[in-house]
Amino acid sequence: MAVSPPLGASRPPWADVLASIEDAVIVLDATGAIADLNPAAEQLTGVSASQAVGMGAGELFRASPWIAELARGTLAEGTAHRRSEGRLAARPDDVPVSASCAPILDADGAPRGVVLVLHDLTLQQTLEVTTRRADRLTALGTVASGLAHEIRNPLGGIKGAAQLLRGALTDPELLRCADIIIREVERLDGLVEQLRELATPPRLQVEPVNIHRVLNDVLALERQSPRWGQITLRTAFDPSLPAVRGDRAQLTQVFLNLVKNAVEALGGTGQLAVSTRLEARFHIRRRSGRARFLSVLIEDNGPGISEDHQAQLFSPFFSTKPRGTGLGLALCHRIVSEHGGTIAHEPRRGRGTCFRVTLPVSDGAGQ
Repeated sequence: MAVSPPLGASRPPWADVLASIEDAVIVLDATGAIADLNPAAEQLTGVSASQAVGMGAGELFRASPWIAELARGTLAEGTAHRRSEGRLAARPDDVPVSASCAPILDADGAPRGVVLVLHDLTLQQTLEVTTRRADRLTALGTVASGLAHEIRNPLGGIKGAAQLLRGALTDPELLRCADIIIREVERLDGLVEQLRELATPPRLQVEPVNIHRVLNDVLALERQSPRWGQITLRTAFDPSLPAVRGDRAQLTQVFLNLVKNAVEALGGTGQLAVSTRLEARFHIRRRSGRARFLSVLIEDNGPGISEDHQAQLFSPFFSTKPRGTGLGLALCHRIVSEHGGTIAHEPRRGRGTCFRVTLPVSDGAGQ
């Protein structure tokens, strides 16, 4: 009988293949000890290969025993096992994963190890939440469209009457009151226009978009605002990122809204950080292949958002600002979801706010 070399005894020829796989791949030997794992597994578990090799599966997945049980069952039975979904708690934050495990058989068909594959479901679940929220916004938009039509007609009459009345007035106090009426009607008209946009979004003018050009334009524009004050800006852009396929004008609206919110929260002092990265761990399987994503993070060290408010951030008409309409983030959510991406608030330790926008890269850009 041919004797196979023990797993992990030397660098196997398929090590480079493992390193290029985006899913976490962990190889266990016949005793159930870790023999090898790829970089994606190191990132997912938070344990380096040098630490993990030789460690038992039960030790590596102490906080997620279902994964260790899956590996042990495969090794004992010599047949593949699959579990659709569970939580991986091997690093500080729990991660939703799907897991599958297959035996490594020797020449006689006896198991001499197993291969465990973990797929990070974080982005996929976020997309599902985004889709459900987008469906609710669509339903609300249908109602809002009817309301917008009914509200806009009387607003036009009120504004016209106030302008005529103002022309006939000479008393400064009455003129001030007429100006207030006109100004508030215009503000309501702007709110109604946002409602209309929520109900009937314009068609996307899709093209490859350099996300860094969009961000630089937004930051250059906002730095001219008197609200900027003494804010310190830090950027960390990955110059190798591919283009996203999207509508430049609408993506500009998203990031302008997020940057404005951060600047207002800082009140003229503090730090604003904008960074980009390729989400190498995240991909969505589609018929045409695997869609990869890039992320834009917009962070500030302002007062932050209370836990009570975080769940309602993207709900229409919810705002933490005294005179906010509560439609800005809802519109951002609609635009990002139309691009097939996600937008989420990520809690920060201590003070501050962080929003992450994740967008699929353009077709053919390194898929």
